[in-house]
Amino acid sequence: MAKMTYSGIDELMLSMLEVAELPDSVANKMLQAKGKIVAEAQRKKITASILDRPSSGVLAKSVKVSRMKTRKGGTERYVTVYPQGTHHVSATGKKTTNNEVFFINEFGAPKRGIAAKGIARAANAESAPQSNAAEFQIYDDFLKSKKL
Repeated sequence: MAKMTYSGIDELMLSMLEVAELPDSVANKMLQAKGKIVAEAQRKKITASILDRPSSGVLAKSVKVSRMKTRKGGTERYVTVYPQGTHHVSATGKKTTNNEVFFINEFGAPKRGIAAKGIARAANAESAPQSNAAEFQIYDDFLKSKKL
């Protein structure tokens, strides 16, 4: 009668459990790599549009990637990419943030005669293949370190 034996199944199960519980350090590297590519794409789109004056570049320079955040008890991790900081101060002393300026130009303000430009949406879509590849490369390196 034939006999079948298995070797190494315990190590494989442990490795699969490690992959299922992706360490925060790896998730952070993945998200930061993806965020940097998306932020650069947004900066280029802002610079190419009439949204940012060539002399200042304030809005394009303000696009940053946040640190990794968690939601829902730590099961969902994410970063945000958006313009940060103050864009200008009006004559009345009211501060207008870069995020407000970008939001109005992204989605428009019909009552003020500002058409939606969709800069972030276009930049995010154009950078998706490159940002996904960068994220996958880090994940692949993690799997290879576990010999999977």
